[in-house]
Amino acid sequence: MGKKEIKCPHCKQWTEWEGGLYDRCQNCHELLEQEKINKMISLRERKQAEEAIERLRIENQNPFLRKITDYTTTIFISFILTVIAIVVLMAG
Repeated sequence: MGKKEIKCPHCKQWTEWEGGLYDRCQNCHELLEQEKINKMISLRERKQAEEAIERLRIENQNPFLRKITDYTTTIFISFILTVIAIVVLMAG
């Protein structure tokens, strides 16, 4: 992407901009896209909070189903490791 000029939101001077999110002003050395970075951070934090709430809701809904899922996962991993061990012992 070629260089463009953009007006710095901090010092209000025109500066070259390569289109990157973390490009800095040539005059005051502040980030040119600080507002966009702040929006991305707040969206990520909100999404993580929503996911945490959803996990808590699911855990509180049916703890029995969660235990069964955990046991099933453990049994499946044990089975795969046993098969791998048998193959290795037979090959060696």
